[in-house]
Amino acid sequence: MECLSFLPTRCLSCARPGSAPLCRHCLARFQPAPNPEAGLGRCPVCDQVRLAEVELCVDCGAQTWSFPLAEGLFGYNDPAGELLRLFKFGGNKRLVELWVRAAQARLVPQGPLVPVPALASRVWRRGWDPVKTLIQGLSRQAGLPVWKVLDRRPSAVQKTLDRAGRLTNAQSSYALAHPIPAKLAGTPLVWLIDDVVTTGATVEACARLLRQAGVREVRVFCLGLH
Repeated sequence: MECLSFLPTRCLSCARPGSAPLCRHCLARFQPAPNPEAGLGRCPVCDQVRLAEVELCVDCGAQTWSFPLAEGLFGYNDPAGELLRLFKFGGNKRLVELWVRAAQARLVPQGPLVPVPALASRVWRRGWDPVKTLIQGLSRQAGLPVWKVLDRRPSAVQKTLDRAGRLTNAQSSYALAHPIPAKLAGTPLVWLIDDVVTTGATVEACARLLRQAGVREVRVFCLGLH
């Protein structure tokens, strides 16, 4: 006989009963900004606050990037970053439902979705892949194809390295799928999808590979810019 639970559902953020995954109060608090221009005053690549800089911050201005900017729903240290941590480290996959509709409006112009691949060992330990869950939701909502054209090689963990170390490590951490997918050559635009962008080292390594394979433009989308 099936066992039915009569315990009330609760908001993932404030634990208020009767709402899932979020109550109306927390939905209002964590709603991503609908206007992409809301990020003015921050570096469009890494999202750190600009000081006297006009466009990119000093760190990103010293780097040549293979993508025009990194588009994110919110800052990792903003209030909504609390939800991203619940998603990524707490395994609350239902939160994707709250984000994909807002994310769809940012994926303009449209193009295939390319996931940043995760280390197999990390996926095994977690039991799931946050980027895979995100990109599946985006694909369903926006009706865009998913191109799994990148591979992940064993390497050092990025968060243990400084900025220069991350840039160097990332270049050896990713590779194009073998054989190189012919569909990449001449593709006008693809969206490179990750959950969190910190220094930009990972998405730069992946974007560079896609550009070398013949993609004309790579745009980056993530949930949180750190």
